[in-house]
Amino acid sequence: MTKHAFTYSLVVNEVSDDLDKSMSFARTHGMSALELDTVWGVPIETADANDHARVRDALQGVGLEACMVLSPAFKALRLADADPDDIESLPGWRAHLAELEAAMGFAAAIGCPRVRLFTGRRDVGGDNPSPRLADGGGLPAARLAAIRAILLDAARRAEDLGLTLCVENVRSCFGNTGVNTAAILAAVDHPNVRAIWDPANDFVSGGDDFRAGFEAVKPWMVHVHAKDATEVDAVTGLTAWTAIGQGDLDWPAQIRALIDDGYSGHISLETHWHPEGRSRAQNSHDSFMGLRQAVQAAAALGSGEG
Repeated sequence: MTKHAFTYSLVVNEVSDDLDKSMSFARTHGMSALELDTVWGVPIETADANDHARVRDALQGVGLEACMVLSPAFKALRLADADPDDIESLPGWRAHLAELEAAMGFAAAIGCPRVRLFTGRRDVGGDNPSPRLADGGGLPAARLAAIRAILLDAARRAEDLGLTLCVENVRSCFGNTGVNTAAILAAVDHPNVRAIWDPANDFVSGGDDFRAGFEAVKPWMVHVHAKDATEVDAVTGLTAWTAIGQGDLDWPAQIRALIDDGYSGHISLETHWHPEGRSRAQNSHDSFMGLRQAVQAAAALGSGEG
């Protein structure tokens, strides 16, 4: 078995909207933490004090922690003609800010230190799954300035609550590849803004090899998402999600890189591969087994101890 410092966690809605079922899955699979977006069918943005108490009690009762609250803030925010000096005039900004503030309130109430957010909607040329874009489609200077202003404003709000905001790289946003996400984080340059590294999202966004994105985002990386994908049409660049180990990502090499860097955070299962006729729990189980096999295969790579 490969020695490593990281632990495993679960994005709960990849198994069930019923938090009890997701907690049971996490415990059965040796995970130590959860990423929360819904709790017993209640979105975290609408959860109240009773929900907060129920979550705290439930997690404590099974010995799990909440490592991330998953806000959708700024994922669908359109940035066209945004004025970085007047983000309050941006259509939709107040609604997204309300989502973020609700998520931060939820995190503070249950003792979770981190909240996910995004970097504004990018035109990806189609619905999800969309074609891969060369270099992730680039990062126009005007968009970068607007994203910087939005994230700095959010960071100051998080700082007041003692929370860290974590940008997830995702294909439908300007922070899609690791390289583009790193450019955003460098521009923001705030200690309360860090990164969730998702190598599969980097791949479907146009990254050709996880190493470029990983090396770029590594200075800000505090969390990792695990899933897998494959390119199903080389002409259009169309992709599809797969179980971990069945796609185009070199997960053993990515795990080896994490081990060699001494990564000690969570690797969180975010399955995404949900073929019809199977339960989400079964899909997640199979994908997690692929992740565990990648960890074992990492023993044969590099110079780390096996």
